[in-house]
Amino acid sequence: MFEKELIERIQQLNSHVTQLRNLLKEEQVSKRDEKPRRSFDHTKYARRHVFLHVVISIDLRSNLCEGLGIFIPEGHQPKSSSSDLKDEIRYPYLLNKVLPPGIRAVAWAPVHDKLSSRFDCKHRTYHYYFPKADLNIDTMKVASQSLIGEHDFRNLCKMDVGNGVVQFTRRIIDIQIEAIDEDTTSSYAMYRLKLVGQAFLWVRCIVAVLFLVGQGKEEPTIVQELLDVGRNPRKPQYGMASELPLNLFTCSYPEEDCKWIYDTESLRFVISDYQKLWTESNVKATMIGEMLNCLEQLPVESKMENQIKGLLMGAERKTYIPLLKRPTCESLEERIEHFAKRKRIEVVDDTETT
Repeated sequence: MFEKELIERIQQLNSHVTQLRNLLKEEQVSKRDEKPRRSFDHTKYARRHVFLHVVISIDLRSNLCEGLGIFIPEGHQPKSSSSDLKDEIRYPYLLNKVLPPGIRAVAWAPVHDKLSSRFDCKHRTYHYYFPKADLNIDTMKVASQSLIGEHDFRNLCKMDVGNGVVQFTRRIIDIQIEAIDEDTTSSYAMYRLKLVGQAFLWVRCIVAVLFLVGQGKEEPTIVQELLDVGRNPRKPQYGMASELPLNLFTCSYPEEDCKWIYDTESLRFVISDYQKLWTESNVKATMIGEMLNCLEQLPVESKMENQIKGLLMGAERKTYIPLLKRPTCESLEERIEHFAKRKRIEVVDDTETT
């Protein structure tokens, strides 16, 4: 009986191998029949330097022969003499059809070819979302106000000296911690940290320290201490907050340099797309919320408010060590000397380098 089963099994495997070989042959034939893709020749088209409302400056193909940001390659013969923006390519409409679901172009703007969406940005607005949990929001607000103004953020950043970044002075214009939900008594109430600043900011480091203040592990004055690089030239070792709730919400440019152009059909597509995303996320949140409502009615030793635990990086210490008593990283000067000796960096004094 065993021999008969073995023979049947071998026959089945042989049949399966034959099927796989046939599939491979079909795939090879289809590949041979495919026409080779031609590389796109940009020299045959006019180009336009534009900003996209996703913090991008890019050169794209243009239908027009003249206008702000238009560049005509040498020897190119325009097919159209139009300079009317109504005849221009619908950039957001086309791009949104091929961009990943989490990235959408809302608008575009023709700009001078020397303008950069990064270096010519007047200010950036960051949002960081988090639940109230067991946080003392009032003490977080007090601590956050010390960040306003121009400071050296070397103790509130990830020092990327290896890439030549040696300047960590930034200016924060405003910072607010605002309730999103009306009921702020619940530990599930959502809050938003809104931070407006010039240049790139290390929001995740800032939030990590504010969370420690909100948990009562640090005094609000810790922010001032960390900004005082004379007294504290070395960054204490601590983990950043999660990147999940961080959103570079808006970037602002001078009105005379950047006038956004919106496409109604494209906007409707984006809104519809994000409504679907909102539905999926909110349904999941509601389902989990109802499960928690039931679970929290069961007998537990004490009330649990661990909602921000998932936003804190690194292992939680059993015994908390205050930031200023922790081991520290190398000072900025030591790191510069280290990389300069290895000739791994060309020092760049650039407040915009990230």
